[in-house]
Amino acid sequence: MKRVLSIAILGCLGILAAVMNTGTTLATAPSGSTPNFTVRAPLAPYHFDSNDFKVFQNGSEDVVMRQLTVAPGGSTGWHSHPGPTIVIVEQGTVSLYEASDPTCTAQVFAAGQAFVEGPGDVHISRNEGSAPFVMLITFLDVPVGGAFRLDAPRPGNCPF
Repeated sequence: MKRVLSIAILGCLGILAAVMNTGTTLATAPSGSTPNFTVRAPLAPYHFDSNDFKVFQNGSEDVVMRQLTVAPGGSTGWHSHPGPTIVIVEQGTVSLYEASDPTCTAQVFAAGQAFVEGPGDVHISRNEGSAPFVMLITFLDVPVGGAFRLDAPRPGNCPF
């Protein structure tokens, strides 16, 4: 009886370990990317309103800024963010792919251009050029001390 119970417990532990590991093995890691700097600070609640722009933050959250360089052939890996993210392309060309795009068509942004990534939108930035690209990124609505990047598995719409 003890042997059967031991085997059953070991079997359950093996299944539990496999289930717990599923999220990490399916995530796509960045490749060829280097964070040059990352800074963060808590931001108290605020409300700003103009004719063209409105920002409202109900509770304290972190704001995070990062400069990221991605080598030719590299990528950020599939991921999302907890809040809106504003990206400025400082150097090179970024090919942005969205998991929600069934055609897996790149939106291409060159140095001097900017784009916004929505909260929870799964995406990947790839360097399909011959020179590194550099992005300046501002992450809003980040939990205090929490993650500003959430790894995601590769969606079925893109081959990478």
